[in-house]
Amino acid sequence: MKVTYDANTCIHAGNCVNSLPAVFKVIDGKFVIDQKGASEAEIRQTVASCPSGALRITETDAQ
Repeated sequence: MKVTYDANTCIHAGNCVNSLPAVFKVIDGKFVIDQKGASEAEIRQTVASCPSGALRITETDAQ
């Protein structure tokens, strides 16, 4: 799975950063996604709760 972010869609509600700060963070003014910071289930739940739909999951082949 790969998580992507659409800056043009984001309404900056902060749900992702507040829910999983180890995964979704702002570093030097840039939004960063570090998928190693939480389990796949936790990430999926946070992405699903994004109010604007700016976060999306693309399924990838297992590596």
